[in-house]
Amino acid sequence: MPELNLSTQWVACALCDRNDAKPVCINDALQIVKCAHCGMVFVNPQPTENALQNYYSAQNLMQQESWSSYFEHQPKQIADLWSRRFRDIRRLTNGRNVRLLDVGSGYGDFLHTARQAGWQVHGFEFSEPVAEISRKKYGISVAVGEIFDLPAARNSFDVITIWHVLEHLRNPLAVLKRCRELLVPGGILVIEVPNLHFLARKSYRFPLSMTLHLYHFSARTLPPLVERASFKVLECRPGHTGYLYRSKAKIYAMKCIYGISHVADTLLGLNVSDSIRLYASKKPSEVRASTGTLSEGELRCIQSN
Repeated sequence: MPELNLSTQWVACALCDRNDAKPVCINDALQIVKCAHCGMVFVNPQPTENALQNYYSAQNLMQQESWSSYFEHQPKQIADLWSRRFRDIRRLTNGRNVRLLDVGSGYGDFLHTARQAGWQVHGFEFSEPVAEISRKKYGISVAVGEIFDLPAARNSFDVITIWHVLEHLRNPLAVLKRCRELLVPGGILVIEVPNLHFLARKSYRFPLSMTLHLYHFSARTLPPLVERASFKVLECRPGHTGYLYRSKAKIYAMKCIYGISHVADTLLGLNVSDSIRLYASKKPSEVRASTGTLSEGELRCIQSN
């Protein structure tokens, strides 16, 4: 992947609001740092909002390797991945007349899977070229722009999903708070992100290799970020990105890795899979304020992990 050439600006840690991060490495001309207080790993300085908007709205976006490679997978592999994810979510819902919002809905495959099961589906995408593929492929209406401008009332959705999108956002906490507004009380939030502590990780090229991952989440930093947005974390466990490979050897290797990850999570409580999947529910506003920095007690809890 060629080095990125984007305008940048310095940001505070999204988890603890501190400005005391230590450099870790340089990747694609972007500096990766680790917060000295809470351990969050992120890009700093980060591309500006305008730089990201220009990048994701570029007409040649779909010709870039990291985007076009998705279409090289077998249709059955893609369908199996989204069906597996949908079944996992469905166990937490009543399964009837569910209103779904998929944030960063991509090419529409998950929306299509949920619609086939009778769910009312709504997509939101940050990139117009990507949303257009969803519209043409499945005839699903997808809103484009900033989620803060999404024309939807509070308490509009029963389930909100964010599949491998949160790591791309400049202000993940603000997006989580917006999702909370859009969910009904008791509604379910589903997040999956690349895992900083992936067993087969060789360097910060992974999981950053999928272009512009601004945050590198772990099982220690993702849950407290979600809790800051006044959600109750229900589960945080290994995710599953499917077997999107043509090589049988790679498919076998990933099956082995997922098997090891399951054992590590069950016996040791360690997530060494390629991703983290988190389920949370919307708490009433009065239970906890969603503003301000982490308390010293919360910070000690994170650091002790």
